[in-house]
Amino acid sequence: MKFKRNKFTPASKSKKRSKKKNKYVLGLGPKMVNSIKIALDENDKIHIRKIAEGLSEYDLAKLLEVLDSGRRRKLVEILGEHINPEVFPELNEVVQEQIIDSMDDAQIAHIANELNSDEVVEILEHMDSVEQENILNQLSPDLKYKVSSSLSYPEDSAGRIMSRDFVSMPDWWSVKEAKEYLLKEKELPDDFYNIFLTDEKFHPSGEIALDKLLRAKPGQKLCEIMDCEVVPVDVYTDQEEVAHMFREYGWRSAMVVDANSRLIGVITIDDVVEVIHEEAGEDIMLLSGAEEGDVYKSVFAIFKSRAVWLVTNLFATLLATSVVDGFQEIIAQLSVLAVLMPIVASMGGTTGNQTLAVVVRALATKELTSRNTLGMIGKEFLVGLCNGLLFAALIGVIVYFWFPQQMMMSVIIAVAMLCTLTIASLAGILIPLTLTKFKVDPAISSGVFLIAITDSGGFFIFLGLASLLLI
Repeated sequence: MKFKRNKFTPASKSKKRSKKKNKYVLGLGPKMVNSIKIALDENDKIHIRKIAEGLSEYDLAKLLEVLDSGRRRKLVEILGEHINPEVFPELNEVVQEQIIDSMDDAQIAHIANELNSDEVVEILEHMDSVEQENILNQLSPDLKYKVSSSLSYPEDSAGRIMSRDFVSMPDWWSVKEAKEYLLKEKELPDDFYNIFLTDEKFHPSGEIALDKLLRAKPGQKLCEIMDCEVVPVDVYTDQEEVAHMFREYGWRSAMVVDANSRLIGVITIDDVVEVIHEEAGEDIMLLSGAEEGDVYKSVFAIFKSRAVWLVTNLFATLLATSVVDGFQEIIAQLSVLAVLMPIVASMGGTTGNQTLAVVVRALATKELTSRNTLGMIGKEFLVGLCNGLLFAALIGVIVYFWFPQQMMMSVIIAVAMLCTLTIASLAGILIPLTLTKFKVDPAISSGVFLIAITDSGGFFIFLGLASLLLI
């Protein structure tokens, strides 16, 4: 926090980044990428530095991401200390880790000392405690305090994503005092748009947009013109919940408070956009057993992460196979069952996955709560029932004309289709709800349980009906 009057504690020093003349070439085209690749292969350091220095931080980050690991490492070595530290927050998390791993502690500390505290936290949070301590000891005292404080909070909490670089003032100051402070204070953040106000106990009381402050009369008190409809966020709040609050209330920023309700940080809309992007991508990947950043990982790393998922799916498939194994005798007598039974299981799996995708997203966005859970279950049951009736009739007619000598088969598959699709819809909502109840991320395990239920259930219903009605 930044106070220099009335015995308020001065804020920790914000990082002053050098302002370079805008000479960046916007956009990273294929020709430029190929030119860099050729220069790297030919070890043309002068050409490489000339092109790289003309790129914006974002485009240089994208260049590092599109290069293979060998060329990426070489580019980092050639550029050395000429890489703008602001490139690192723009990098994909996996690429950032790969580059950081190739640097020594002194190089990492040099980069960290030029970044904001929340950006440094993103770099250090994936390191072990020994590496973190070595780098923290090389940071400026001010930055070290900010970063170590943020790292003490749980991963994915508001404390991890908040920024400690903000402008705060006592709410009893006048507009004139506030303007004088902004003009004279040398340790303000490079960019800020809101001023956060506190009472004498450092409890947040409101905020003022810069444009409103500039238009206010000098004699007015800040508490008279501030927006006092503030909802502070607890430092331990999960980042998904924070994103939900931003979405629901249309916030552009939010104040973060500690256990004593004192203002300790600020979360801005750009932090939340990053969280939303990260969480959405993570859920999609987890549903399929992949991981975000696979495109930048080595073959072995991708193989290792996906093999675990595939092994789990193998056991779910073996369960379905064991169901089929119990009906070998009737399948041997009626080969048509082997032709038709994949249809039932496949339709059940597709129906369940549709429901699962909707429910996992609804849970993530807080659209599915305790208030509407029963209604949602009933709705999905009716959707499954309607789909079951429609496709039961459709597959019944198809099988009737496909196998006219087996008229009862059309009835069997129609009933099996109705039951399987209804059960699949219920499974698609009940599985993630149950996992959420037990504090398990529904995006991780739901797919495996769904496969086990739809495949095993579909085979059992279809083959069981055939056993009862055809023998």
